[in-house]
This record gives sequence, C-alpha cells and structure tokens, in this order.
Amino acid sequence: MDYLRSDEEQAEALKQWLKKNGTGLAVAIVAGIGGVLGFQQWQAMSLNKAADAAGRYQQIVDASATDFSLPESEPAFQSLLSTAEGLRQAHGDSHYAVLAAAVVAAQAVERGEYDLAVSQLTFAESASDEPELKALMAMRLARLELYLGEAEAALARVQAIQSQGLDASLTELLGDIYVELSEPSNARAAYQSARQSLVQSGLNTALIDLKLSALPEG
Repeated sequence: MDYLRSDEEQAEALKQWLKKNGTGLAVAIVAGIGGVLGFQQWQAMSLNKAADAAGRYQQIVDASATDFSLPESEPAFQSLLSTAEGLRQAHGDSHYAVLAAAVVAAQAVERGEYDLAVSQLTFAESASDEPELKALMAMRLARLELYLGEAEAALARVQAIQSQGLDASLTELLGDIYVELSEPSNARAAYQSARQSLVQSGLNTALIDLKLSALPEG
C-alpha cells in the first residue's frame, strides 16, 4: 500500500535530525551535567546508551525482511514485537523508538493487524519532538486512516500537519483524500500543488500526472 513507500523518508528524517541536532545536543548535555559526572564518564554512558538503542533498532530493521504474512512467521513476529517494546521501554524518548514503531506498523499492516498498526503510529507521532519526524509519522497515520476508509479523520490529520520538508508528499496525500471524498476540484488543486513542488525539486511527476489524468473533467 502507498504509505509503506516512506522507508526512505524515515531514514532521511533520522539522518537529518542527527546532522542538525547531534552536536548541539551533546554540548548542551555536557554543559548541564559535566560538573557532576565528568565528561569522560558521561561520554561513555551516552555512547553506550546510543549504541544499545541503535543495536535494538538494527535488529528490528533486519527482522523486517521476514515475510510476516506467512502463518509460520508468528514466532518471529512476536520476537519483533518484543524487541520493539524493549526498545521503547529502555529508550522511549529516542528517535530509534519512533522509527521502530513505524517499522512494526508497516509489518502489522502486511498481516492485516490494523489496530496494532494504528497504535504503533500513534505512539510514533506523539513520542517525537522533532517537527519533521513528527510530521512524517502523522502522514503515515493519515495514509493508514485513508486506507481503512476513514477519509474524514485522515483529512483532519493532514490539515493539522505543519511541515515544509514534505510539501509534495502532503499535498499528494491530500489529493488522494479528496478523491476518496468525491471532491475532484479540491483533489485537482492538491495534485497540481504537489506536481509544482516535485518540478521545483527536480523529481519525477509521472505518478501525479497519472492521478491528474484520472480525475473527471471540469
């Protein structure tokens, strides 16, 4: 389904967050607790914690290569859930926990476990304090709501998202929602806005062009 294509967006969000906040965050923490623990002790603790979170997340990513739609994959899926829950319990305030929840949600959709997918994405959206990552999780949740026939809820969620880095994706999704709501004029306006953003970014517009051509005239 459409919302599952955002794995690259997910990786890019983590990369951009680390690039933008990593150094400044370290400096701020060192300034606050350096006098108590000492820089070397804090650095070791911080690195160990980050390594643990990253390691657990990598386990989840590696496990996601499994075809969880198969009946015999149930033990592996339960192991995935356990690893994700462990990551959330130990590092619930980390971006790894947010991204892990998104991975679990994608696998839950493949299994038809939509309540689980919604709960995972709801956590991911609420737990993130980084605007772009929060917007990405909200957008994935809106895509899932649209897939489940909850177009009005998806519309309200998309309209509440504030993000400059996901303009094309947001307006394309908005167009999809308006199609579902039988509002072709609004859908056309949204798709045209998405197309303009793609052109400005030098990206392919074939899918948007196809969606525009499928709309009724007038």
